[in-house]
Amino acid sequence: MSPRVLAALGGALAVGVAIAIVITHRNKQTALPPPPTTTSSATTTPSPTTTAPPPPTTTQPAPTPPPAAVPMSWDNAGAIVWHSSDVDPTWLGQTLRAANFGWVAVYLPPDPNWMYRFRLASGLPIGGWSVLGDHPGYEAGLAARLVRKYGLAFYIADAEQPYADVPSRSSTFVRVFRRDQPSLPAGLSSLCIANALDLTAWAGGRFAFLPQAYVNDFGSGVDPVNCANPAQAIFGRANVHPTVASYAGTFGRVAPARFVQLLARAGTTGFSVYPAEVAMSSEDWQAYGEAIASLHIATEVR
Repeated sequence: MSPRVLAALGGALAVGVAIAIVITHRNKQTALPPPPTTTSSATTTPSPTTTAPPPPTTTQPAPTPPPAAVPMSWDNAGAIVWHSSDVDPTWLGQTLRAANFGWVAVYLPPDPNWMYRFRLASGLPIGGWSVLGDHPGYEAGLAARLVRKYGLAFYIADAEQPYADVPSRSSTFVRVFRRDQPSLPAGLSSLCIANALDLTAWAGGRFAFLPQAYVNDFGSGVDPVNCANPAQAIFGRANVHPTVASYAGTFGRVAPARFVQLLARAGTTGFSVYPAEVAMSSEDWQAYGEAIASLHIATEVR
């Protein structure tokens, strides 16, 4: 998300160093690759002295996560994870549930064992997210297949500069994705003011909008209220759910207490934090949780 769960800003969940997060967020690492090409290669016959490879070993498949106890809703608060290996799923699951959060999105493809442990600890729905590049039809089909393969509850598309450069990519992605996943809850993560994108295509495809309100990186011009006001004409305010940042950007780190004030001023319901694995303590998550209960910046999860 983008930052919610990368070389230059272009594309929300090494992460852990603040400067690296700023650099990597600006491009959200490499976008999904283009469709693989098929090539033929010559077959070589091993010499008589070649040692035969050992027989393949079989590994136990990851257990299937139990059904989520909490239904997916964009009105709930969520956490976007980029590198799931950097955060313990049991700790995160228990912490999010205790803080009134309602969902988590992991970068595709996900780790089934991580998902299993998170679900056991939290009962929360798990979705996936990916960065979009230059091949919208392929990217949409791949996202739809991965959602189906891993039994994910929702999907977030991070569409930034490549989709601003070629606005028709938005309608192509939405058409292919909705052909394969007609009813799945889906969201668009993009820059706070994403006028260069064909936002009507996303809204028409029943995507919620998750604008990146990264005041830590770009200043007050992209605070939640400035993200929500222009977008409501296209998505409707009920379908706008800002993403706030955990990492230290150009202007340093913005504490949850400050983001809480900005979210309350925006008057939106539901938000997300990116990336969930960076600079977030139990106390930070709880600060958001208390604001969910008292300021109603998201719906409480029971």
